[in-house]
Amino acid sequence: MRKMTELIRSFIAVKIEAPETVARISILQQDLQKSGLHAKFVETENFHLTLRFLGEVPLTTLETVKTRLSEVKFHPFRISLKGVGAFPAMSRPRVLWIGVEEGAEDLVSLANQVRGKLASIKLPEPDEDFHPHLTIARLKGPLNAEARKIIDSSKDLLFGAQEITYFALYQSILTPRGPIYKELMRYELS
Repeated sequence: MRKMTELIRSFIAVKIEAPETVARISILQQDLQKSGLHAKFVETENFHLTLRFLGEVPLTTLETVKTRLSEVKFHPFRISLKGVGAFPAMSRPRVLWIGVEEGAEDLVSLANQVRGKLASIKLPEPDEDFHPHLTIARLKGPLNAEARKIIDSSKDLLFGAQEITYFALYQSILTPRGPIYKELMRYELS
């Protein structure tokens, strides 16, 4: 009889937690909800910038990931969140996101270092190149006229800034009410 390997759905991210920034993004989400946009909105406590999605990883592999991530050396930096965009495109959006203006290069460098440290571990390959963004909603239908107007008026809106002093490894627990993100390990930047 073969022993079942426990798989942990996990990712590495920078948490967005500056209160004023979170509040401004939440107001945008509320406005979009009021417009009748059919979407699943990301909970404010789950706001993050993913550096690397790992997927379903065996517990033993996750221990190696934790060790490798402790080798990352990076300095604290500041980011600003500005503008609203969509993947794959605004003409046929599936995901609404807020962009990173200040600090985007630092996020890319940090993500590249994280990916480099994990390169020798057998993990699923990332789907695409790293583009720093904060997902705020996953659409379940097309944009309505009111939602499009709200997004258009937010294209150059500055939502706020935050000092990035750590990144973390998270477990993503999927539930019928939405995902729960549990911090497994925090890595301070110095």
